Amino acid sequence: MLTRRKLMISLALLVCTLSSNAGPLTYVIANNDNDGSHHFGTVDLTTGAFQQIGSDTPVGSEGLAAGPNGSLLTLAYDSNLYSINPGTGAFRLVGPTGLGDCSTPESACGPTSNLTLGGVNGILYATDFQNRIYNVNALTGSATLIGRTGIPAIPFVPGSLNADGTINLYEEALFGAEGKLYATFDAFAFDLTTLSPVTIAVAPALYEINPSTGLATVVSPTELALGAVVGVNGTQYAFNLLRGQLLSLNVANGNTTFVADTDPTAGTIRGATATPEPASMALTGIGIAAALVCGRRRHQRAAAVQHQR
Repeated sequence: MLTRRKLMISLALLVCTLSSNAGPLTYVIANNDNDGSHHFGTVDLTTGAFQQIGSDTPVGSEGLAAGPNGSLLTLAYDSNLYSINPGTGAFRLVGPTGLGDCSTPESACGPTSNLTLGGVNGILYATDFQNRIYNVNALTGSATLIGRTGIPAIPFVPGSLNADGTINLYEEALFGAEGKLYATFDAFAFDLTTLSPVTIAVAPALYEINPSTGLATVVSPTELALGAVVGVNGTQYAFNLLRGQLLSLNVANGNTTFVADTDPTAGTIRGATATPEPASMALTGIGIAAALVCGRRRHQRAAAVQHQR
């Protein structure tokens, strides 16, 4: 009995030590703009370090949210909803949302093509190029229109080139904070030579969205190019996709504070959602320890019975 108790205590302390040595983590999906690959993994919210989980993902996608049975959900550029196994990074098709395909240069990108995915209070939401908002069925992928948010629509085809050689880009994050649904959005022309935005088509702003009506209220201006936001331990962390930075975001006034540079191996972060709390990980470790001890005890008992025979 004493040995078993010591083993469980030791394993529990080990799990707690491992949890305390690492900063808080978030799951992310990301694109490598250099080679066009897509990744799933975690980012350390203290250092910005990225750890890939599994092989490169089969599709590019926007947004990341908690799904049923411990899975994660993301919305592919072709507007299909995918489930991600957080342990292995494996993707599984859930189903089509019914929104428009905008996955290739040949796709008929249009007003109903998907913008991004997010969730709050266990409910999944998506937006389209008009910044209308939808409720998404996490089990089938089907999207049901709620209404117009009032957030400006994308004023161009994303990725299209202008006469001066600049490229048209947008960024949107859809996320929950303190039980409320928020979004950040902007649109701009980007100079590929100077690697800087040159014309702001839609100024960056933080919005609070009423999930029942879909209507959005401007909270405040905010920083340009926030592509993903995630809440961990009461802090909202935002990824600035132009500067490759991890920031904290104040949802009361839109202000941001630098936290760390993001790991360049991650690429461009397109979605983020929280990992289990360290306390939950510790409890899981204790459960595993107990299972191992009980399993060993059963094995020893069976061996003793066999010996007596």
